[in-house]
Parts: sequence; C-alpha cells; structure tokens
Amino acid sequence: MRVLYVSDLDGTLLNKNQELDVDTCKQINQLIDKGINFTISTGRGDSTKNILKDVHFKYPIMILNGTLNYDFDNKKYVDKMPIPNDVVIKIMQALKNFDYKTFEIQTIFDGQVKRIGINNWDKKSDCLALNILHNTEKSQELSQILSKIKGINFFIHKKVYSNGESFCDIVLENISKASRLKIFKEKYNFDKVIAFGDSENDLPLAESADEFYAVENAAEIVKKKATDVIGSCYENGVVKFILKNEKLYQ
Repeated sequence: MRVLYVSDLDGTLLNKNQELDVDTCKQINQLIDKGINFTISTGRGDSTKNILKDVHFKYPIMILNGTLNYDFDNKKYVDKMPIPNDVVIKIMQALKNFDYKTFEIQTIFDGQVKRIGINNWDKKSDCLALNILHNTEKSQELSQILSKIKGINFFIHKKVYSNGESFCDIVLENISKASRLKIFKEKYNFDKVIAFGDSENDLPLAESADEFYAVENAAEIVKKKATDVIGSCYENGVVKFILKNEKLYQ
C-alpha cells in the first residue's frame, strides 16, 4: 500500500519561532530517504521555500491552501489556480468599509509568490489568494460579507502566533487543501493519506484524508474532527507519530 503523509506547517510541524527545528528536518530527511512519502499542505506562500529548503522532498508541496504547488526539483511553481480579476474587484468593493489590519494579495512576480498591498496590485497579474488580518471579534462580520460573493472559498482561522487576531484566506471557488490533496493523491497513485494539522483551515484535510491527526496544541474544533490527538508541535509530535506508525521505533 502506497501511503502519503501530509503535514500542515504553522502550529503543526514548525516550532514556536515559526521555524523547522534542525533535528526535525534531519528526521524528516531520514524518513524520506527510507522511502516514506511525505509532503506539506499549508496556507503559507513563498516563505515556505526558505523554511523547507533543506528537506529532501520527492514530491511537490501544496501551498496557499491548495491554490498551487511548488516543485523543489525544478525550483518552480506549478498547477496554479488563480481567482478571476472581476471576482477580486468585487471582494475589494465589498470590503471597502471593513475594519481590517492588513489586506494583501498573493501573486507571482519574477518566479516568486509575492504578498502585496491590495492598492498596489497590478490587475494584469494573477491573484492566487487574498489574505486579511483582522481582530478576531470581526470574524463573523467578515464571514457574512464574503458569503455573499460567488466564485470564492475562504477560511478564517485564529493567528497561531498572536492573541486576538485572525487571518482570512480567500481562494478560488472549490479550491481547498482537500481539493488539492485529492488531485495529488490521484496523480501520484497513493492508496492512503495520513494528514496532520492544528487550525481551522486544516479541517478540509480532516475531511479528505483517510486518517487525520491533530497535534495537542490544535484548536478544539480540529481535535473533535481528528482520528486522534498526537504530541504537540513543540515536542515534534508529527515526526514521532510517523516513526511509530512505520515501526521505525517502538
């Protein structure tokens, strides 16, 4: 049976400094070198390349909540699914009076995914995703506004490394970590997917994976959807689970 392990980054695989521990990176490489199939599914964009630059990936990683993949072998982004420009303009108009902290677009420029302010967006470039940082108390209001806009999918989740703030990630309609994972599974002929996460935007992974494990520090709603709860991101819970599951140590 061909099994694929898929991990979120922030709050799941990364430490409290938003970094991949040296020991964790070493262990992941050892797993991959032993033939374990491992990849990433994250809401992050271009920063993912630098964070994971020392990992020996055999498969692309899935970024921006399923909007596109990054191929480490060829050092390029592939399979992008942008939001149509007319839909982006509708979002901007709908949120012109919304009290946000930052409102940014993720686009590809010179081969890199760039996050730019909404007012600096060149409408000739693709909009891969929109990111809105706001006070958590405004999340319900934001959700109500976006729910009225056709052609998009959005995920609101509390910011992992900050109190009182939440992110809203907006992507193309029907795009999510789940939809991208389904394509990935079929393309590479995996029989089973085991996924890991901590936040609300990982719930699509919980729905689409054969098994989904929440780290101990995960949001309660994520734990309730999980197959089980494993060790936290602060104690290398994901790697320890894979090692045990593959019987590489007892």
